[in-house]
Amino acid sequence: MRTLRAQAAFDAPATTVWDVVAHRFDRVGDWATVIPASHPAPGEPLVVGAPVAGRVCTTGIGLVPEVTERIVAYDEVRRTLTYEAEGLPRFIGAARNRWRVTALDDRRSRVDLDATLQVHGILGWVLYPLIRLQILRTTPRFLADLKHVVETGQPSQRKQRQLLARTPSAR
Repeated sequence: MRTLRAQAAFDAPATTVWDVVAHRFDRVGDWATVIPASHPAPGEPLVVGAPVAGRVCTTGIGLVPEVTERIVAYDEVRRTLTYEAEGLPRFIGAARNRWRVTALDDRRSRVDLDATLQVHGILGWVLYPLIRLQILRTTPRFLADLKHVVETGQPSQRKQRQLLARTPSAR
């Protein structure tokens, strides 16, 4: 298993960041450019207190055009949640992400992300550097989109253009 870590600080209260990250977990496609669209995963939450069972994300990646992410751990008080991806190609054994939102003071907060990926077989190890590169490339954009939405209440201009391009009237 390989773990990639990222961290970002925000000029927004931890409650605001937690609301976007956790309470609107299934609506990541509303603000994250790297996720063109998302909707709630079917079923009841597996974890007590989780707002939804998970989410289904359109990825824009040909090899994995859609992924379901199920919440497997959730702590409202500590502002942590963990989710796992389902339905991945066989060469990926597991993909798990853990989020933690920490208050720095009344107006500022920090998000810590730990993404763990397990690959299987020769194909998994051959493709791992490309998968890792994709994660390293998209994580800063993802965090920039999160920063914009929690600090302004609106999706980034990049995400707004993406959403506009998807609407039938924009075509």
